[in-house]
Amino acid sequence: MRVLCIGSSVLETTCSINEPIKENQIVRITEKNECGGGHAGNIAYLLGKWGIETYIASVVGADDAANKIKKEYENIGVRCDYIETTYDRKTAQNIVILNTTSKNKTIFEISNNANLKKYAFGMAPDVIVVDGNDFNASVSAFDKYPKIPSYLIVSRVNNEIIELCKYVNFIICNKETAEILTNMTIDYNNSATLVNVYNKLRQRFNKADLIITLGERGSVYAINNQVKIMPVVKTNIVDTNGAGDAYSGAFIYGMARGFGLEKSIAYATIAASLSTTKLTSRMSIPTLTEVSTYYDSKFGAANNPNNTMPTPNTGQSNATPETQTNTQVSANSNEAPTPSVEPENLNVPDSSNDARAMNMNTEGQNVN
Repeated sequence: MRVLCIGSSVLETTCSINEPIKENQIVRITEKNECGGGHAGNIAYLLGKWGIETYIASVVGADDAANKIKKEYENIGVRCDYIETTYDRKTAQNIVILNTTSKNKTIFEISNNANLKKYAFGMAPDVIVVDGNDFNASVSAFDKYPKIPSYLIVSRVNNEIIELCKYVNFIICNKETAEILTNMTIDYNNSATLVNVYNKLRQRFNKADLIITLGERGSVYAINNQVKIMPVVKTNIVDTNGAGDAYSGAFIYGMARGFGLEKSIAYATIAASLSTTKLTSRMSIPTLTEVSTYYDSKFGAANNPNNTMPTPNTGQSNATPETQTNTQVSANSNEAPTPSVEPENLNVPDSSNDARAMNMNTEGQNVN
């Protein structure tokens, strides 16, 4: 199994503070962490860390930042054959200001606006992943390998992103980009808006399977024409930066390993949730063992030898909350979907009252 990731590789600097930023004020940084970043880069890093033969195609400068990024890739087994060096621009950087009290963050993106010049991806990938930061290289890869699974991570919306959506088999976007693409608004107090946004995206990009991530509220997907929500795993949140990349990488891993859609989404949800318990987008990526152990502890690997999601209960049941199914929610309901079980915590309570825990003994919740 070979995966080609095309897009951004950046140097990410996370600066921790314990008070809000105000203009004309000196703010004391309590901690500084530096590592690689970028959507394609983080996904490649997770896949390499989880044992997938992964290649990253990016442009970096001829500087110390590039050396650090490439060393991180090499240490985890990610191949850098398709990283190009530009000598007239510096490596792109992200500066993350994290308020450790509120958990809010501000990200300053310093782009190098550099794209690949060579598209000779000769390693015959089995999967292509792009983050939309290099349109021409992405299209070239899709044209060269039109029959293999392809994924687009949508973190912003422009004409190139919209065009790339027409090429791929899977689109993963967040709430904000889904709203821009549909010119509609998701109202968490009205589950019908989730269904409407999802269905409009599905109509617009009917070639692709779609996932909309909703941060602490989980993710929306469809299976057997049923739109569902997979709630999050509750954690003690430290830093949410990079959780979306952990989600995307784990989902791609699961699909590449033949887990199927719903188990892959469960893995993605666990990986994203665990990543929020540590600082930075790269250093917070959990191990495959951590994710699979958590999954198996809830589903029971011995009772699930085929690596499939368990079939939910479908009638009246006297089972304990751990084995009851989630309730269905009508698309016309004005109530936000909630699990029918008590939250499952990762040893510590969540600091957010709105976060909902994954019911790890059922499939996702129906929302129409």
